[in-house]
Amino acid sequence: MKKLIYIMLIFSSLCVKAQETANPASNKVRELVTSLDSFRKKTPVEKVHLHLDKPYYSLGDTLWIKAYVVNERNELSALSKILHIDLVNDKGLVKTNITMPITKGLGWGAITLSDSLLQEGNYHIRAYTNVMRNFGADYFFDKVILIGNALPPPAESPATPGKKKPVTASNNIQPAPVKSDPNKISIQFFPEGGDLVNGLSSKIGFKAVGDDGLSREISGYVVGRDNKQIVAFKSEHAGMGTFMLKPAPGNTYTAVVKFRGNEKRIEIPKAKEQGFILSVTQNEDDVVVNINASAGLLQSGTIALVGQANNTVQYAASKPLNRTSFNTVIPKDRFPEGIVQFTLFSPDFQPVAERLVYVHHADSYLKINVAADKPDYKRRDKVHLDLQVTDLDGRPVTGAFSLAVTDETKVPYNEANEKTILSNLLLSADLKGYIEQPNYYFTADTTGKVNQLDNLLLTQGWRRFVWKDIMLNTIPPPVYRVETGVGISGQILASGGKPAEGVKVFLLFDMGSGVLIDTVTNNEGRFSFGNFPFRKGVGYNISLVDPKGNKNLKIQIDKPNNDLPGINNLPDEHADNDNLISYVENSRARFVELKKDAWLYKPIELKEVDIRELAVKNSTSLAGPGNADQVLTFVDLMGCQSDLSKCLVGRINGVQWKPISYTNSLTTDSHTVTINSGFLPYSRGYDDPMTIIVDGIERSDGLSVMSENVASVEVLRGGGASSLYGLHGAAGVIVITTKRGDINYEAFESERRHPGDANAKQQRGLMKYTFAGYDMRREFYSPDYSNPQTNTLVPDLRSTIYWKPSIITNTQGKAGVDFFNADGSGNYRVIVEGLAPEGKLGRQVYHYTVK
Repeated sequence: MKKLIYIMLIFSSLCVKAQETANPASNKVRELVTSLDSFRKKTPVEKVHLHLDKPYYSLGDTLWIKAYVVNERNELSALSKILHIDLVNDKGLVKTNITMPITKGLGWGAITLSDSLLQEGNYHIRAYTNVMRNFGADYFFDKVILIGNALPPPAESPATPGKKKPVTASNNIQPAPVKSDPNKISIQFFPEGGDLVNGLSSKIGFKAVGDDGLSREISGYVVGRDNKQIVAFKSEHAGMGTFMLKPAPGNTYTAVVKFRGNEKRIEIPKAKEQGFILSVTQNEDDVVVNINASAGLLQSGTIALVGQANNTVQYAASKPLNRTSFNTVIPKDRFPEGIVQFTLFSPDFQPVAERLVYVHHADSYLKINVAADKPDYKRRDKVHLDLQVTDLDGRPVTGAFSLAVTDETKVPYNEANEKTILSNLLLSADLKGYIEQPNYYFTADTTGKVNQLDNLLLTQGWRRFVWKDIMLNTIPPPVYRVETGVGISGQILASGGKPAEGVKVFLLFDMGSGVLIDTVTNNEGRFSFGNFPFRKGVGYNISLVDPKGNKNLKIQIDKPNNDLPGINNLPDEHADNDNLISYVENSRARFVELKKDAWLYKPIELKEVDIRELAVKNSTSLAGPGNADQVLTFVDLMGCQSDLSKCLVGRINGVQWKPISYTNSLTTDSHTVTINSGFLPYSRGYDDPMTIIVDGIERSDGLSVMSENVASVEVLRGGGASSLYGLHGAAGVIVITTKRGDINYEAFESERRHPGDANAKQQRGLMKYTFAGYDMRREFYSPDYSNPQTNTLVPDLRSTIYWKPSIITNTQGKAGVDFFNADGSGNYRVIVEGLAPEGKLGRQVYHYTVK
């Protein structure tokens, strides 16, 4: 982290000379720097970027997500361990959501776009950590995605299971968007620095927006009281542009705006009699700051200029107000890549002018090279892509990346509309309000786009903090704390609704041999249990013992995130609407083919034999699928989000479990710590452990596989195992079959989950609840056409060809992926996004041809 910089600079039109000064202004600057640093430490900033596999979807699709959680410097955050992701409809209702575990700032998962929960339309995908709620929803990740409906009509489809009640957020209903009137337009004017001042020339930014929230291109001119034209203007991009104006005392100004053959007159903001103008320009190497003051303010004291980025002061300067014009040139390398806020403070140390600029460094982005092993491919060919990540000087970079491959014929893109890791973390995440076509400013670094980005910053809001609160230290402590896991908390009430203090609360999870812990309520009747690594849907029981003998106690379990803010109304991007139509037409053929696999659409009959047959469908057991002394299915393993050995302890009959441990010497003292890294199974009466078979291969580390990836566990004991596996089966065999892409495991699991807290049942004196834990991490299914067992007769009409959320480049900056093309021909599009540990970001778009 950069150290805070205390630099007192003499303003000059020729040079900048650093010197220490001892005056009240410099002391105030030091106090401000200290206060801002205190604010930064007390109220941490986190930002989120979601890399999605596609920009739009159909009902029935899976939305694949890679999450990057970073701090204000775009370094992977070490704080939050939980990310909340909501899918919100255009009325503000949360239709579905997931809780994603975050490890060292990274996480990935998926949302099934079920037609039992959703309808076609516009949705927000919103992501945030708990600490991000301290700054409000303006700083959440928020992106509009369009969801069409390519599923066969209900009349043509077999019956589907009953619909579940959607999850909703309370008190956040927003009105549905109204139909746009193309002739309605809103135009705002923004004097540079904040105010117009009589007698001082100023740049004025403007922005024209229609009632659908999208920009309108306009032109026009400014007139004074005499109605004579003073200056003409015309928007450059997204309805934004600038013009210069020097207001005169006693005059007022009006903009005559021309749009679609119409003319509209709008008053320009009134000028102040005296004040300051703060203007900022840039060249290739420097940021140039100009300050102009009214003559009546001379000799009134000392002014100060502060430049801050990422809640850290990067530049501070003061100067006696003994002239009306000042100029300073600041090297760009003083600032990080991104938004810099310049604030001018008056002699009484009040913020009187403010300007945002975007500082770009040519070496700030990672260079990601994607190379294919062939110049072009055939349909269903195997593709190998090599990734090479370096900095601008060619040095290899170790970093975290995600990769999506789509058939561009089926998924046409508008690159300017994309919310990329660059446009989001460097721009959108630090600005309030909607930014139209955010990636437009990052697709090519041309002079025109630099100027247009500057126009955006003249007209866009930014307020993570207010200077007055910083200087007075009146910013309240953060309300929302860092979440390090998913726990359980609540309140125990006695008769009459009074808090019950001193009640002993017992918690028992329905998994394995049981996890039993207890605590005692405080003077407010509240209790809390720590973080648990279990996934969503695990059942748990709570029982109470009151030393006072009170049996009429009521349990209230806290519900997470029940006070979320409403959504921001983001406009539709018309280009994406057109692309969605094309996407839905292409997707319809795929769903027609999937319909032929009738089990995908038929009601799921939850007979145990059906689940068992499916679970062992791909078993390699020599005894035959399901022919075992004991079989555990993926439904039996629900809720245990850990390695398989820890999930099986206490679940297999006739087996003892011995911990695998090792001793670790701590460097700080002479103590040693024994660490349990798992368990090994031993059949009773045997000294040797049981043999572990995973997908037909004997593995000594077989039980280290994550339980969520396991379809079935088959246990073979005694002579039967010995006769089939020889000496390897003498002590018994455990056959593990992992999940494959040909079975919808999640459909069975979801039907077996408890319906939620609202339907908690009384069971044997215990209260039964469902744990709101992590959502299961799913694996993207990619067919292997080199495997002779793969059914090649089924048409492969995928639009997302490959999805790899967890790519880590090695010390040479290299990584590779392998996958198979689908049946579509034409251009396939590869998108790679990611970052390096020090916060440098990278994105690369690559195309290859399938014939």
